[in-house]
Amino acid sequence: MFSIFTSLPPSMNIILFGSTGCGKSSIINMLLGHDAAPTSSGAVGCTFENSVYVTRMEEKEYRIYDTTGLDEGDAGTVVSKDALVKLYKLLRNLEDGITLLVYCMRGPRITEALQRNYIVFYDGFCRKKVPIVLAVTALEDQEPDMESWWTENKDAFQKYGMEFSGHACITATRGKKMRNGEFRNQAEYSESQGVMRDLIVKHCRGVEPWKLNLVYIHSELDLALFF
Repeated sequence: MFSIFTSLPPSMNIILFGSTGCGKSSIINMLLGHDAAPTSSGAVGCTFENSVYVTRMEEKEYRIYDTTGLDEGDAGTVVSKDALVKLYKLLRNLEDGITLLVYCMRGPRITEALQRNYIVFYDGFCRKKVPIVLAVTALEDQEPDMESWWTENKDAFQKYGMEFSGHACITATRGKKMRNGEFRNQAEYSESQGVMRDLIVKHCRGVEPWKLNLVYIHSELDLALFF
């Protein structure tokens, strides 16, 4: 006797995280093909809560999470520890588990905060159980091309003990609209859109989503004690 029910594949939950202003929301809009996630050019972040956006790539559905920016400090919209608590609760509540982490950073400079957030998020929260890739934004003026940034800087990540399954060197904005009606960075943007989609699809293929253990964190104090 055959069942009329078929098991559905687990949802693919993609978590974008990183410091405020690194371009997470802009990357999501690029992946979606339209502006859905709010963006800001200011120093203070505009993502107050974790939000999810759904898109299809290569006939599969992906849930992409835009998360509160880290490292804003007391003057920002979300204090850093508050942001970490929000992120932890998001990961803990994903019943389908986590398929891929996308660590977003703004080039060209590598900061100490980059290593700290990597350790807390990848080592601490996810116990190195989830594939992690790197997306470096703001490289539209990199010479001779955007990918050359990785060649010049990959050793620095190894120095700080940060390893990634893959990377994307991109621009997440089209740039200023010129008099002829075209955008300054349109060519780089279109290239980046394909690079980001390929990166996510490739590193979600065949991955078994990982579920965070139910260790409850309710406050900044709990977070400090946990780590």
